[in-house]
Amino acid sequence: MNKCDVIIPIYNAYECLGPCIDSVIENTNFDGNNLYLINDKSSDDRVLPLLKKYQKKYNFIKVIENEKNLGFVGSVNKGMKLSKNDVILLNSDTEVTAKWLEKIIACAYSEKKIATVTPLSNNATLVSVPNGLNANDLPPNMSLDEYSKLIEISAYNNNFQLPTAHGFCMFIKREVLDLVGYFDEKTFGKGYGEENDFSFRCLDYGYKNILCDNTIIYHKEKQSFSSKRENLINENLKKLHNRYPIYSRRIELWCENFPIKMICENIDYQIELHNRKNILLLIHDWNDIKNNVGGTSLHVLDLVCSLREKYNFHILAPNNGIYKLTSYFKDKVKVLKFPAIENNNLYGYYNKEYKDMIENIIIGFRIDFIHIHHMIGHFFDIIDVADKYKIKKMITLHDFYALCPTINMLYKMESYCLRLKEKNCKECLVYKTGLKNDIIPFWRKNWSNFLKDFDRVIVPSLDTKNEVNKVYSDVNIDVIEHGININKSDYVSDIDNANIYNVAFVGVMAAHKGGKILVELLKKSKNKRIKFHLFGTTEFPFLEKNRSNYTYHGKYKREELSNLLKENKINLVCSFSIWAETYSYTLTEEIASGIPVLSFDIGAVSQRIKKSGCGYIISLDSTPEQILEKIDDIFKNKKEYHKVLENIKKYEIKTVKDMSLEYEKYYTTTDRINLNKENSTYLKKIIKENYEVKESLNNAETTWILNSLKWRIVSKIKIPNIIKKIVKKVVR
Repeated sequence: MNKCDVIIPIYNAYECLGPCIDSVIENTNFDGNNLYLINDKSSDDRVLPLLKKYQKKYNFIKVIENEKNLGFVGSVNKGMKLSKNDVILLNSDTEVTAKWLEKIIACAYSEKKIATVTPLSNNATLVSVPNGLNANDLPPNMSLDEYSKLIEISAYNNNFQLPTAHGFCMFIKREVLDLVGYFDEKTFGKGYGEENDFSFRCLDYGYKNILCDNTIIYHKEKQSFSSKRENLINENLKKLHNRYPIYSRRIELWCENFPIKMICENIDYQIELHNRKNILLLIHDWNDIKNNVGGTSLHVLDLVCSLREKYNFHILAPNNGIYKLTSYFKDKVKVLKFPAIENNNLYGYYNKEYKDMIENIIIGFRIDFIHIHHMIGHFFDIIDVADKYKIKKMITLHDFYALCPTINMLYKMESYCLRLKEKNCKECLVYKTGLKNDIIPFWRKNWSNFLKDFDRVIVPSLDTKNEVNKVYSDVNIDVIEHGININKSDYVSDIDNANIYNVAFVGVMAAHKGGKILVELLKKSKNKRIKFHLFGTTEFPFLEKNRSNYTYHGKYKREELSNLLKENKINLVCSFSIWAETYSYTLTEEIASGIPVLSFDIGAVSQRIKKSGCGYIISLDSTPEQILEKIDDIFKNKKEYHKVLENIKKYEIKTVKDMSLEYEKYYTTTDRINLNKENSTYLKKIIKENYEVKESLNNAETTWILNSLKWRIVSKIKIPNIIKKIVKKVVR
């Protein structure tokens, strides 16, 4: 190893001095190297005795006493002239870490024409991490020694160039000192700007200023400046700019572009991943999540928000032709992009590109547990990778995608498939997806094997479990009902004194949600005491116009529903989905609003109403006339109606916390994965490639969306701009 002397200029700062010198002694090999402690006429009487004590104990320590205060520039120049070796300048308010000097010297001699080397720090502007250009505290979940090891194992070691070295810890080669001279004491006085001036001189001679990103030095300097110090800094910056206008502008451009952002990003991820379990969630839709109304997306968001204090959640979803991994840490959210997966199949099962991506994520993010919420845009390779790394895996079935790629089991969008004795799957697939072959037997064979490979299969209702088990009888399924954070309304529906009975439909009134039924009810209702309302949107123009027996209220926000129902004195809500909904958040919201619900005898809605007694059931094959008769009977039978209101009053709403605790018992069954070199290598690669990701059109998400255009209103699909461009070209 090349000889290198450590020079520490000292002026007071007694509280920092001992820890600084101790850290240098503990973490430095002084075989042939010297430690120069230069006391710059400290006014604190405790400083010099402390330095003498160290000098007496260690023969490699040289204590230099300035006869007068020279300032930083004069003191380090004095030390650099006394030394005959390479030097490293170190502030007295720092603490160094293991093998710091060896690593910095190795970086300095890793290529020719390197003049200076600066390590990373928590607080050193250009080289501050993880929040670049700002002061950072040490990570709260690790010691300085742990942090140093994390930095070392996470380093890119690419010799990133800096526009200037930083004087808090600055290595300089002796050959450079002999060539370009020492710091300009005459121009910069006692400090500020001198290391920039020196670095710029080095650049003039064709040398480089390099960042050593495998080493971190803790720097305690406070960022508050006195007015005197502020004026001195501004004055010296003007001198620097006048002398080197081009280099000064380069610093500005460097800060604007911040080329070491990749390093900061990598370290930030590593800090957040440290000492916490990491759970990977797969879903089909994580676009605009703050405004997303999809039930599956809302469920996952609730789960994440409830448990992110304890776990890191990483949500992988296809997004506008690429994949995005959204990481929810305790106090922050971060997003990384991955290339789209080339996929020519309408419905693919396995894909090597996807498998490689998943493997990179699992290793790089130290994934402890995998929880799948939807497989659109994903591939079955997830099982193979999870098994390879012995990671536990769970899937929640939010709909019937596992039974049929059309998802909602509506035969030709008209009848509930699972109750039909006679049906032609090929014709239905052609109608709904454009597929020309009956792939259902093959689909279910693959899904059967897929589901049996999970440690847990979860559904949100007993009815859904029964429907899935009718097809996959040998799959073990657990039920965890969804939770929702909602307050019960104080509204009490009054039909005893009402002249008008108000009946509401809530949500998107498409055909599968009962839109056609509402149209027929309005046409055939003759009872002037019953008025219908629609809170939501519709695909039927007929429902967008008010009538004597009907009011169209239009789109609403989720949090507004309870008050809207109360203000309009709603007495009954009709839920006429013609397919078996797997849970229905809307039902919970309606019950919480204090209003009975009338539902078809199908799916989780029917099952929940029967169990709670919070509403009424009617046969799925009921005619509009029979439905109108049922509504009339409900309002006539006031005794039964009040009984339902009592049940609503007693109904206990399951909270998100209640639901999360049920999921958490599965999450806790795995051990945390600690950082190793392999984890670090994969994450570095992911972050580096993140800056190169471009959108692609030939992928599973695009296929699904394009294939669903003719019924996008029904499925509430938001078409990304990149898809819209293609559609316009195709249409033209």
